[in-house]
Amino acid sequence: MANIIPTCSLLRLPTGDGVFCGVGLEPYIMLRRGEQPIICDDVPEEGSSDGFYQQRHRWYRHAIPRGGTFCSVHPEKEATLQCMVCARLRVAAHLSYHCSPECLKSHWHLHRDYHKQQQALPDLPDSDGRPCINKNNSVTNVETYVEVGRTRGYIPTQDDIGYQLKYELTFIERQRPFHDLGRTQSAVTERVRPIPTPPARQMIPVVAADPATKALPWGQSSPNRFTVLSYNLLADLYAKADFAKTCSPWLLHWNYRKRNLLREILNYKADILCLQEVQSDHFLDFWAVELQKAGYVAIYKKKTSEVFVDNKFAIDGCATFFRRDRFQLVKKYEVEFNKAAMSLAESFTNNNQKKQALNRLLKDNVALIAVLEAVEAGPPEANRRTLICVANTHIHANKELSDVKLWQVHTLLKGLEKIAASADIPMLVAGDFNSEPGSAAHSLLVKRRVDESCMQATIDPLGFLKEQKLTHSLELASAYSSLADAPLSVDPRVAKQKARLDPTHKEPLFTNLANNYKGTLDYILYTTKFLQPTAVLELPMEQDILAHEKEHLPNAQYSSDHVALVAEFTYTRPLS
Repeated sequence: MANIIPTCSLLRLPTGDGVFCGVGLEPYIMLRRGEQPIICDDVPEEGSSDGFYQQRHRWYRHAIPRGGTFCSVHPEKEATLQCMVCARLRVAAHLSYHCSPECLKSHWHLHRDYHKQQQALPDLPDSDGRPCINKNNSVTNVETYVEVGRTRGYIPTQDDIGYQLKYELTFIERQRPFHDLGRTQSAVTERVRPIPTPPARQMIPVVAADPATKALPWGQSSPNRFTVLSYNLLADLYAKADFAKTCSPWLLHWNYRKRNLLREILNYKADILCLQEVQSDHFLDFWAVELQKAGYVAIYKKKTSEVFVDNKFAIDGCATFFRRDRFQLVKKYEVEFNKAAMSLAESFTNNNQKKQALNRLLKDNVALIAVLEAVEAGPPEANRRTLICVANTHIHANKELSDVKLWQVHTLLKGLEKIAASADIPMLVAGDFNSEPGSAAHSLLVKRRVDESCMQATIDPLGFLKEQKLTHSLELASAYSSLADAPLSVDPRVAKQKARLDPTHKEPLFTNLANNYKGTLDYILYTTKFLQPTAVLELPMEQDILAHEKEHLPNAQYSSDHVALVAEFTYTRPLS
């Protein structure tokens, strides 16, 4: 049976939603020997020491681009115009195309950067713009293809944008690999589409320039100024489970999403990154590696239980990154709310009450607290230490368990109070709190107590919240609420940003825009005693994010169901 030449009964490329740069392609193959179906693993791949017959995989790129070009921002749309300055300066061609004059106009600031970067490069010799064709060419029916891969799967690169790809499967004899058995089958893809441009969001000042010096207290490099980002990345395991029915598969492909998210995060150039829903395996093999290359140091705390996904155990968690040229780690604290729940349950004398408390409160959520010391560039004789405490958390998501959310937030704040009692230092509390403005948890964060109206709305079936003193001593405020008090004279964009705040609670109108939900769940909070926000990342409008009326997040440009928040801070008084 092993000496019967295998044949391919079905070969299909999963490209129904298009082929995109950075999104892996892997053919669906069905094999048989004679009339007997077999699996692909039954036939070794080329180069193996096993098997009489082997599979040979080849990927080719067509030497001539087909059809029109795609918009660099909206890859699902055909381009209708090109930036001729980009063309003259030889900017990468796929970056120069747009689907409409409005699209080009709204992204002109990106073209200015492209032009500056290209003008800084040395002059290049003239070229006719055609792709180089190497010696590994496959010629079929006078059509020329350039070989680009020799594995079963292939990830399209920028060089492939605008070109069709062809996959070939050939069966060969292990002892005579160049003997033609006449068993080659192939499939051709659509044109490869470009990766969308990262979201274009600018920092908006919230304080005026110094009237004496006219110096802007924001946007300038200074040891006394730093930026913080908070972003729920939408872990791959949740993306597949929650959005598979409503999003195109290529949008959810991790190879696509991870690169899109990385480009966006690096574009903000924040000094401290507070990331939530960072999947444990992806933290190790992608985020820690890539952000270390960009100059960041990483710490991580995953949730307290794992699930089996993609043939391995994994779970999400909180990851905090900080620039090594700005900060160094002094101490790290890991908060497991399950441990606090078990401690609380032990305080109950009734066994049935203990069991109910554990069933209600054991939710695996965590928080990660880091005490950082600023790396000062001043003279050694200054001998000054600048410390800051950064808490990164992801609170439980179930809308029906508002008591659990409130209890987790209260538990975190009590832990931060202990740190504040031992060291009077600035504090930042950032993350996905899964609590809307005006909720009991939000009220506790920004008002240091829970309004009676919130407590009446909070479900407390166990009655344990009433027995706790739901207050704290930290003077916290939301960074984005500072927009409400920003003078209109600071920047002409401030007026528009004020309109994107909830008029009651002065928080963003939304930070999450998924399926049938639109609301604010994410915050960056700071202690007003030591810190003052000087700028925040602009808040987008719903139409800025959604390309189509019925679309939601994640989409081609935004690869999470949340939007990133960034705030810049300065110290309000010297620290020692």
